[in-house]
Amino acid sequence: MNLLKSIALASTLAVLTLVFFWPVRLRADVSFWGHVFDLGHIPMLGWLAAVLLYALPERVQPATRRHALAFALAVAFAVAIEWLQPLFGRSKSLGDVANGAIGAALALTGIAAWQRTGRWFWRGGHAVALAATLAVALWPAYEEWRGLRWRHKNFPSLGDFENDEELKLWRAQGGSRGRPTTVTFTRARAARGEQSLRVAGGAGSWAGVSYSAGDKDWTRFRALVLDVFNPREPFTLFVRVDDNGNCASLTDRFERGHELAHGWNRLRISAVEIERGPQGRRLNLKSIGRLAFFTGDGEPQRFWFLDNVHLEARDEEGD
Repeated sequence: MNLLKSIALASTLAVLTLVFFWPVRLRADVSFWGHVFDLGHIPMLGWLAAVLLYALPERVQPATRRHALAFALAVAFAVAIEWLQPLFGRSKSLGDVANGAIGAALALTGIAAWQRTGRWFWRGGHAVALAATLAVALWPAYEEWRGLRWRHKNFPSLGDFENDEELKLWRAQGGSRGRPTTVTFTRARAARGEQSLRVAGGAGSWAGVSYSAGDKDWTRFRALVLDVFNPREPFTLFVRVDDNGNCASLTDRFERGHELAHGWNRLRISAVEIERGPQGRRLNLKSIGRLAFFTGDGEPQRFWFLDNVHLEARDEEGD
């Protein structure tokens, strides 16, 4: 029996260690998959806590002490894993430790509840607590999924800013720590429909907004088109497009500056120009991962409005 316990514990530790230390490279929809992976700590640490409870020596009594020790050991494992993960190309997170602790607590309280023969109150109460906890833990991933659903349903429209789900795809970037960029929907300006995206670019560097493109195929389209309203003096707005390759260097991506006059500006960038943007290679239009609009380095705070971002089909006439 002791041998079986040792094998069960060793196998569990080996599998979990491999899962937690295996390098993960997310290129598309990082926010969604990040929430999904965070959620995975709940069942995995629950599994570990249950195995630890089973593997503890019988002399560890009473039951409350066994459960408490199994919980403490599971949480200690979670802390150790998060502390070591940066050495293996992963990031550490206190949120992952918290999720692991929740999973261990749910598993151990569930075992205790089901060991109370005939006590439906404890079993039912644990089932309700389990469902509520999973619902709360799943909510961030569900919110991100709504944005992915909008993108799939409305492509080749990238943003018309009429639906709150789009804010999961469009995120503020840049500025400074004291004055970060913010993005909100507004009815004050609209090139199409009733709303646009108001970008309050924080004073600092590369202030603007980025779009999660989801490795979509742009080869069937001839141009990227967008409308931008500039309420103040002219400034330069940069447009960046990344594919599924390494786009960290300026020479490995498409990036161009466009002078915005006062009022509405329509930017139309041909797919050919985007494809030829990198130096020494062609941008992979079959797998576009990210799109960004931003001001330059050390710019003052800028306010502008973005609307009607879409891809123009090859048989579509530009307006």
